[in-house]
Formats: sequence, structure tokens, C-alpha cells
Amino acid sequence: MTAQHILYNYSKYNLWANGMMTQWLLSKDHGLMDVELKSSFPTINKTLSHIWVAEYIWMCRIEGIVGNKLSGRHDGKEISGICHDLLEVSQYYIKKSEEISENDLSQKFRYKYLSGDDGESELIDIMHHVLNHSTYHRGQLVTMGRELGFTDPPKTDYIQYVREKSV
Repeated sequence: MTAQHILYNYSKYNLWANGMMTQWLLSKDHGLMDVELKSSFPTINKTLSHIWVAEYIWMCRIEGIVGNKLSGRHDGKEISGICHDLLEVSQYYIKKSEEISENDLSQKFRYKYLSGDDGESELIDIMHHVLNHSTYHRGQLVTMGRELGFTDPPKTDYIQYVREKSV
């Protein structure tokens, strides 16, 4: 199995897991999505938006697009709009991983950190980071949901995706 194939599978998993998470959250009282909790980001909506920002900004860096005013895009927005944006950008990584070759994975991209400092990373490391970053914050969303009394979080582990895909 090639690294390109692994990234393709993991990109499909990322969209599936984001879909499971957003379905779960959309089934809850939307008013609870802006309740402040102790976490990396103070609300479920802000955590979802952060996942979107990360996936979007890295897509922009890969494609050479300037992404402006990303952090405030979802301020005051309903969860449904944030979920839509997240699922839409997650599809990019599937398409990108389908189009790339094994040689493309070592391509280096120069970019600016949000701080303004210069950065450079290989495509394989960027894509792996983005997909892993989303997984990390989905775990936080489950914890936040539990703090709000949600007792039925979806199983979004990679192995669960593999099991469901093979049925």
C-alpha cells in the first residue's frame, strides 16, 4: 500500500468522521452549541469552526490561495452553516489525495503561519497534520458534549470507519 493510498483512505475517513460528528451535534439543542465550557475553544460552535479554519487554511496554502478573515467567519452563525462548511472543505482532501502521485507527496510548500512567520512543509506532512488535527478536536467535541449531558456520542475511531466500510 502506498502513502498516497493511505492518505486517500484517511481523507475519506476524515469526511466520514466529520459527518458522524456533525450529524450527532445537529441532533442536539442548537442553543447548547454556544454554551461556554472549559476546552481549547469555549463552545462547540467555536471548536467546529476551528476545525474548519484549519482544514481550509491548509487547503489554501496547498492551492496557493490567500485565505482572509477566516477566524471570524462563523461568529454568530448557526451550527448548520458551520457543519456545511466543514463537510465541504473535508471533501477537498479526498479529491486532492486522488489526484496526487506518490512523488507529489514530497513536494514542499512555503507558507506563512498565522503569526506571519515563514514555514515550509512537505505535502504528505501537511495532509497528515490536517487529518490528525481534525481527529484531535473531534475528541474534544465528544468531551464537550458529555459536559452538556449528551450521552450518545458517535464512534468515530478509524477502525469503526473500516468496519462500517467493509459491511
